[in-house]
Amino acid sequence: PADFFPGADRFGPPQGDPPVVPVYRGDQLQGLVYLNSDFVNAIGYSGKPIQLLIGIDPRGVLTGLKLVEHKEPIVLIGIPEKRILQAVNKLIGSDMESVARGSAPAPQVDIVSGATVTVLVIGDSIVRSATKLIKSGRHGAQGAAAANSGAGVSKTIDTTKSAVRDWESLVGDGSVRRLMVSVADVNEAFAKTGNAAAASHPE
Repeated sequence: PADFFPGADRFGPPQGDPPVVPVYRGDQLQGLVYLNSDFVNAIGYSGKPIQLLIGIDPRGVLTGLKLVEHKEPIVLIGIPEKRILQAVNKLIGSDMESVARGSAPAPQVDIVSGATVTVLVIGDSIVRSATKLIKSGRHGAQGAAAANSGAGVSKTIDTTKSAVRDWESLVGDGSVRRLMVSVADVNEAFAKTGNAAAASHPE
């Protein structure tokens, strides 16, 4: 708990769907920890999800990040994981409440040469998952009441923005990606759905 909130001493039980885990110091709620891939797509260059635990306080400020699992080849055999974490740890302290309201731009990670896609996917998943959590109303002190209010989030396409970009830049920021899915991956996904009919006929 203290990795995400100084002085915190325990986790509470997971809550809601997608699950968030409250973190306490004594009986005082410090904030929440959640898994990025429970909220948003976090598929990396490898075609597998990059999973991080993210801490966020009731004001919507990011308080901590912990890389849980990845299959990124460049990190496994080349660039030290520490360099990736140094780049994305820049997001700690970011006020995501302002980003979710649209009053501040999304914070950016530092690019790591040779691992551009990996770092951008991590940064993007942190920002998008935090804003999604905040818009759901589950992160603050009144989170449970807001989450049960049934308030929806309206989204529109901004038709005033248009740009022509080359293939290299689209690949570089993760807009275009390659995904290889094996039969085993599909079987595992069916098994995890919780749908008995799907799980019994994964093929």
